[in-house]
Amino acid sequence: MLIPMMLALPLVLCWILYLVFRILQLLTNKDEWLRKNLLPFGVNVIALTLSFVLIFVTTSRANSTPALIASLGHISPHYPNSVHNQMSRVIKRGPEVVAPLSTTLEQVLDREYISPFRTAQIAYCLSQIGGEQAEAALQQAIEQHITFDDDFYGKWETAVCCLYAESARERAVPTLMNLLNSAEEKQANSQKLIALLALARTQDPAAVETVLDHADFLKTQLLGKNTPYRQTVQINVTLQALSEGQSPADLSASPIYEPLRLGLNPDSRTKTGIKWDDRWNGELDIEALKAHWSAILK
Repeated sequence: MLIPMMLALPLVLCWILYLVFRILQLLTNKDEWLRKNLLPFGVNVIALTLSFVLIFVTTSRANSTPALIASLGHISPHYPNSVHNQMSRVIKRGPEVVAPLSTTLEQVLDREYISPFRTAQIAYCLSQIGGEQAEAALQQAIEQHITFDDDFYGKWETAVCCLYAESARERAVPTLMNLLNSAEEKQANSQKLIALLALARTQDPAAVETVLDHADFLKTQLLGKNTPYRQTVQINVTLQALSEGQSPADLSASPIYEPLRLGLNPDSRTKTGIKWDDRWNGELDIEALKAHWSAILK
């Protein structure tokens, strides 16, 4: 949208100045001006009209739902505020964009190369709009397209699982529990880790208890030499949420999206009483925390 407008606006300004100049000439020497300049005057009026039409059409197309969806993933994640503003424009369209977003997500995941930025941003829009169709699209992405065997794709896989958990809450638990219990072979640790991170964000009592039961596994992953830094941050803030959280919202407030560097940026808007620490290493009283969250989430 910006490029056509940047090209067209200077031309429009020049035509306006030219027409003003010609009109002034007309007022001073009407008959002679009409004879000599009627044709070029008419051509410039038509060109000016077409320029305004071009700007209007370009702007309308840029603001259309297909154009907004097509733009997702094309702004660098190094500008998260710009990315978030772009996603907000899609989200404001509400349920009407769920179907095209779902179709686009399926098309993106069917490609040989999957763009982590575009995938995560589409998933974020779906999670924020919510509803049965949006949840079904995210669930399908998890069940049919996530493999957990490639560290590069691990970023968007984590994002999709956690966004699905936040959107569907208790309805997401069966799918995430299946991920946890079906983990095997070389991707087992990664799959279990992502499933546990997502389960904590569902705010479901049984899911939270399951995460606490796997606290030793999470701590083991923190000490693993092959655990990426982004995952150690996610584990730390998740354990901190379980240890210090006082409300259900605290469970899904931990800033696990920031280290993914996908431009999602919802964490910067999170308001909570917890002072998040990427290197949190506090002690966990598992039984006490189970009782704590059982009382809060009942």
